Amino acid sequence: MEKRTPTYDLEGFRQEFCSAKALRMTRTAQDTGLQLGLTLQDVVQVVQSMKRAHFSKSMTSHANHRIWQDVYHVPWGSVLLYVKLTVDDRGRLILSMKEK
Repeated sequence: MEKRTPTYDLEGFRQEFCSAKALRMTRTAQDTGLQLGLTLQDVVQVVQSMKRAHFSKSMTSHANHRIWQDVYHVPWGSVLLYVKLTVDDRGRLILSMKEK
């Protein structure tokens, strides 16, 4: 299922992920970010640069259709990043960060 409005408050992600130590990412998001040459501090800067205008869609997880994931297309240098965010029982989480 998809919708065109964000499920989660982007400002909450910006406030929480204000330092490399505060980031919470899946291993896949970390690995693909590293492949793009992004440091953890770069990831913080990407999150801090995200705007509502970068929002693309909100979609449910393939495994559980009650879990929503917000997708953003974020410009970073000469690259357009695909960033997927969610909230789980442990809090905010970056699910994916890769080149679109």
